[in-house]
Amino acid sequence: MPSPNRWHILFAILLVSGYSLVGCSKNSGPGNGNKNDSDTILHRKTYDSAKFYVTFDLSIAKTSGVFNDTFDDRASMIIYIVNGVVKVPHDSLLNVPPFVFPASGSSGSWSATWIPDNIGEINITDASGLVAGDTTVAIALTQTGAVSPNWNVCFLGSCSPTGNAASPGWPLAFTFNPKLQSQYPFKLEQPGSSWSIWCYKDY
Repeated sequence: MPSPNRWHILFAILLVSGYSLVGCSKNSGPGNGNKNDSDTILHRKTYDSAKFYVTFDLSIAKTSGVFNDTFDDRASMIIYIVNGVVKVPHDSLLNVPPFVFPASGSSGSWSATWIPDNIGEINITDASGLVAGDTTVAIALTQTGAVSPNWNVCFLGSCSPTGNAASPGWPLAFTFNPKLQSQYPFKLEQPGSSWSIWCYKDY
């Protein structure tokens, strides 16, 4: 079950997006005076069954703090929405080990060598979601054991590892429009760095 922190994030997203309620409404036409079963109509939401491919990509420049390296990490998953119910199969979660290029370098008296790990800044271990209206699906993610890039940094022959600090992971939640075939629910670009979530509707 999602932790309270994840649901706080999810509820905040829902408040911003707006939540559509399903209920009953009275007919306002001329025949409203007739006391029969047509006086109250139950309006049911109908959602198309759909399958969505989602990818998460981040690229961060100069994580060594010494030279111009690029740290990359990515993951993907599949989301199904059937009759308004969101499901993310656990076996669809794919976390790709991070990589850095170049993995070593120097600047003046400083040098750095990347210490590889299989986790990185993205390590999605669970996901859940809600349909919040006709055009919004909110997804909350569980990130487990995410860590910052670890480098062995040396100065004049004296070396020590830096990084490998606990990270909350990225992202923790996002929303997307189930009516669009291809979209970027999130995209941020900075000089040498970028963070993006891409979502594709398969059917």
